[in-house]
Order: sequence, then structure tokens, then C-alpha cells
Amino acid sequence: MRTCPCCKKYGDVWEVELQSLDNHKFVMCFECDTIWDSIANVPDQHVSDFEAFMNEQGKDPDWTLIKKVQRV
Repeated sequence: MRTCPCCKKYGDVWEVELQSLDNHKFVMCFECDTIWDSIANVPDQHVSDFEAFMNEQGKDPDWTLIKKVQRV
């Protein structure tokens, strides 16, 4: 388990698959709802909350389509 680089909370960071994005894997913090596209310690690319991220992808932010793969 590790600390979220965005909210600094410890432990609720997961590798997830988003079914609405062809099961592409992302990393998501379930404390602050932040999502990013890398398992790097500190995300250096675009970081966004889940709802804004899905809207940017042209998808509805459907929380039921998040599949937790493993805690990171």
C-alpha cells in the first residue's frame, strides 16, 4: 500500500480497469477520487478526479464500471 501523491492519504490507492475505456488500466485513489494513467510513484502527467476525467473522455462517469485490480 502507498500514499496517494495528490491527497496524501495512505492506503486506498488501486490499479483499476475502466470497462467503458476498453478495460484500460489506470491508478485511482478512492479517498480523493483522483485517477491517473501510470503506476509511477508521483504522476507527472495529467491528473484529474474521476468524474472530470470521464467527461474529458466523452464518457459518463459511471462508478459501477470501475473494476479494482489490485491495491498498489
